[in-house]
Amino acid sequence: CKPPFVYLATIIMVILILLNSDLLLLVLLFMVMATAVVSLLWFLRERRLLRSLQALIAEEKMENLESKHSNPKDMKEALRALFETRKEELLQLQRLENYRRDYIGNVAHELKTPIFSIQGYIDSVLDEPDMDEETREKFLKRANKNASRLGQIVSDLDTITKYESGFLVLNVQAFDMLGLVNEVAESLELQAQEKHMSIQVHAQGEGKMVMGDRDRLAQVLTNLGFNSIRYGVEGGNTRFRLSNIGERMMIEVADNGIGIPTEHQNRVFERFFRVDKHRNRATGGSGLGLSICKHIVEAHGETIDLISTEGAGSVFTFSLKTAD
Repeated sequence: CKPPFVYLATIIMVILILLNSDLLLLVLLFMVMATAVVSLLWFLRERRLLRSLQALIAEEKMENLESKHSNPKDMKEALRALFETRKEELLQLQRLENYRRDYIGNVAHELKTPIFSIQGYIDSVLDEPDMDEETREKFLKRANKNASRLGQIVSDLDTITKYESGFLVLNVQAFDMLGLVNEVAESLELQAQEKHMSIQVHAQGEGKMVMGDRDRLAQVLTNLGFNSIRYGVEGGNTRFRLSNIGERMMIEVADNGIGIPTEHQNRVFERFFRVDKHRNRATGGSGLGLSICKHIVEAHGETIDLISTEGAGSVFTFSLKTAD
């Protein structure tokens, strides 16, 4: 844009021409020199501001702006780039604030339920010294069950925080995945029997050695298997399937349970997300199991996928590099 002095000089020159002044030539010469000086100063000032804005934009280190406005050519483009940068920063801050608010609300809600239950049972025991032994034992067992759930929530929160902060280092080594699956299946037999469900293990192909952190992957399989039983139908089944595909092994955990509605499938790995909040709390759980599974699998450089049909069941799959 031109400095205001240029427009002012132009107006004065037009007026002098119309007045046919004898000083016209002298004034014109003065105006030309003054305009040149002011224009030069204005140009230098604009260049200085442009360089400052370019340096400021370069420091933003935002990928979406680096590709479009990494080196603006004029003041208008530089200001637009800076405005977009600040706008994106505000949107990001709003997203983080919403996430923080939701996260704190979810944590408080999850902790509140077992804490109030523990308090209620203990208060009942303390307020009734003459309570019969059977009722007292029943209340104390329920309080202990809620204390265990509270400890599970805190432990799961700590695990996720450590994964996201990069504090947990995987102990990657070769191990027998089929052996691990059999161990997990055996550990879940009691829960399956309570619902008259069966646990099946299928292994296809030769060689079941994979690379990974055995203990962490055991947690993944246990969480997936336990969820399969928790939301399974009476007399249903949970299936672990291993299959070799090239240099990778595909691990599947499937069931013929209630399934997950399509509109919720892209959110099942979020912290505290529940398809049916009432039923989930009634069956226990911290609401963090699938989120932990996702973090562990991604820490191995892999992804975990879900295929589910409401009323027919769900299949969770992920792969690992083979060690053969």
